Amino acid sequence: MIPAAKRFLIRKQSLWSLGSNGVSALAGLILFGISSSRLSASDFGIWILFQTLSTLFDMFRTGFLLPGYLQLAAGLSRQRKGHIFNSVQIIFLLLTLGQVLICLAFRVITPTDSLWHFFFAMYPLILISGALLTLSEWWFQSNLRFQHILLLRSIHRLLLISMAFFLVFDLSHLIYVQVGANVMTGLLIYLFYTMPQPEKWTISSLHRTKLFHFGKYATPSQLLSNLLRSSDTLMISSVMGAAATGIYGAATKFLEFIELPLRSFGAVNFNHLAKLANTGKHKDAFLFAIQRIRSTTIKIIPIAVALWIFSPELILFVSGSSYEGSVPVLRVMAVYCILIPADRYFGLLLEAFGRPDLNLIKVFIMLLSNVAGDLIAIFFFHTPVAVAVSSIITFAIGIGLGLWLFMIKAFPKPSPEITFEVVIDQ
Repeated sequence: MIPAAKRFLIRKQSLWSLGSNGVSALAGLILFGISSSRLSASDFGIWILFQTLSTLFDMFRTGFLLPGYLQLAAGLSRQRKGHIFNSVQIIFLLLTLGQVLICLAFRVITPTDSLWHFFFAMYPLILISGALLTLSEWWFQSNLRFQHILLLRSIHRLLLISMAFFLVFDLSHLIYVQVGANVMTGLLIYLFYTMPQPEKWTISSLHRTKLFHFGKYATPSQLLSNLLRSSDTLMISSVMGAAATGIYGAATKFLEFIELPLRSFGAVNFNHLAKLANTGKHKDAFLFAIQRIRSTTIKIIPIAVALWIFSPELILFVSGSSYEGSVPVLRVMAVYCILIPADRYFGLLLEAFGRPDLNLIKVFIMLLSNVAGDLIAIFFFHTPVAVAVSSIITFAIGIGLGLWLFMIKAFPKPSPEITFEVVIDQ
């Protein structure tokens, strides 16, 4: 059992985390409404694809550094976390520089009128301008200071929405507005917040070894996980066109309100799971994850029901009457999103126990399943609704595979304390 004081602390941190992600989701929904109303259907589809590509590229840095840093820093003092963070900052800057150079190189060789040229020209601006904001959020997350993340995101999103409302009238304006909000928020961080600064511009060999060992599995796992979420959009855009991408994207935007509590609670609970795993309390960590799956699923069900019932009104309010085709897509997503908590927490368990390699296997099989389902949906049913239906099978596979990998493969020998009967009893 978790002591009452510890439960209160976890609940408090979860609420701060929920608030920070809630601000991001609300701002994203408002920005979504502004862009969908002011851009043409084709430009709006390009904007959806640009965001998808940006997320995938950013996951290279995040996947390589953040999971390993959080796992290593769990339970350490602020000073020891600072030593690890010193190495993280230097590697982060090197990766950012490498991505910028790659984008500039591909910008030269891509056709000037293509989406890829636009992406490679604009994405470096977002990378550089948002670096300080990203690093500060990582530092506060490792110290469970989610109230600071809430404040920073509130300021950033308020700036973003304010500028977008008055300045966005075409596709490039959206990029410049985001860069402006990043720069102004970064300036506020520099003036009013104190984070560990690199004492020496050298990377600890011990930290480098541990981060690289974790990152070589966590990076492809994070990339594949985001590709899993983005594969539907990418395949629809390549086969069915920008208009169908916009219809599908209008529905997927509401999934942020489903994933909102998962990202929030997962960010807090991962630290607790990693501390339990690092101290050998395997059964406690497993039972804690099962309890979180149950409670989070119960919280998500009313949201899913509301999305199903009010999907026509929600689509009309946010995107307008041109996106009525998004209604059945949103209703299907409201069904499969109930499966997301179990899939997410089994992935967290594998990484908290230092087995990102097993999580990589899980995500890779899910991606293969989803791509196969998308191909069948697109070429046999020719509708975005069928693409959404294939996700139900994908997440069901992810749940079963994640549970099996943890219980059978996570340890050299199966733990006698962790059995399928424990799952049923919980």
